[in-house]
Amino acid sequence: MMNRSKLIHILRAVASVSNESKFVLVGSASVLLNSKNIPADMLNTDEIDVYSPESSDEEWFSDLIFGSIGKGSIFANTFSYYADGVSSKTATMPTDWRDRAKDIENIGLPDITVTVPDINDIAIAKMFAWRDKDKIWLMAGVRSLIVKPKLMEARLPLLPDTDTPRSEMDRRMQVVFSYGGPA
Repeated sequence: MMNRSKLIHILRAVASVSNESKFVLVGSASVLLNSKNIPADMLNTDEIDVYSPESSDEEWFSDLIFGSIGKGSIFANTFSYYADGVSSKTATMPTDWRDRAKDIENIGLPDITVTVPDINDIAIAKMFAWRDKDKIWLMAGVRSLIVKPKLMEARLPLLPDTDTPRSEMDRRMQVVFSYGGPA
């Protein structure tokens, strides 16, 4: 189960091994910097998904994070949580997601800035991934009123071209609406 102190520890390690100071956090753990009163199902992860927007080589950054503090690393085996180095293309979000993102500079890490997309943009990325863990996260988010299906639906026209047909995204959106909570 991820929590804020684990998140900060991982980010400190990411900054240390990469010598980078700006990061984008996508995935389940981003809810920790977006919301309060978070249901356990939204924190049921041992990892953070992170990339550096200023890295000159995203693949190098991802490989470095995987080898140093990723799943199966000494870091992960020691602490039972880890970082997954991803790329800017990992999470499929609306093309204007950056307009709603927050840059967080003071989370106990001096000289480090973490960009966190709006939670509804993260929810859209989870709707694209559509794994069982993503559905559980979405369901908990809708029921707790953290995720807003109407906002998600309004942002669907702003998605980049993908291999997932719009009809499938509309079907998934209806499933998200059915999770409960207000539309």
